[in-house]
Amino acid sequence: MDAAAPLLVGYDGRQESEIAFDEAISEARTRGVNLVVLVVAGLPPEVVDPVQPGGMGMGLAAFPEMTPDGPVEIQPIMERARQKLAASGIDGHVEWSIGDPASEILRVADEVDACAIVVGTHHHSALERFFGGDVAKSVVRHAHRDVVVAR
Repeated sequence: MDAAAPLLVGYDGRQESEIAFDEAISEARTRGVNLVVLVVAGLPPEVVDPVQPGGMGMGLAAFPEMTPDGPVEIQPIMERARQKLAASGIDGHVEWSIGDPASEILRVADEVDACAIVVGTHHHSALERFFGGDVAKSVVRHAHRDVVVAR
């Protein structure tokens, strides 16, 4: 990783990611690097009625409705990220992907050879922890670069 490598921040529009985005802007300014903002659309699990004939349990829902700029459900988040990035005066861009947020953050960080990753954190219920809902912990555990966890 060279000094010109960008900083990557995961953003989903929630309060925790707003804090992470603010931290990433500050960190990018301090390091003098560009900022890559990643918005990840998950593939929601389809809940199948077990009483219905032919019910097969859990599976993947239909692929989300797409536009040329990603799934419809993330468009407001993408727009907010673009506005926030533009207002910051930091050079960079907003990307989107589909999949597990932690895995996608790590994949894109490797792809852009990010100098560091910034993620937000929040308190999780026992159910979220059981299903692997702690993105920040997963990113910290598996990243091959510095990770800033904004609180």
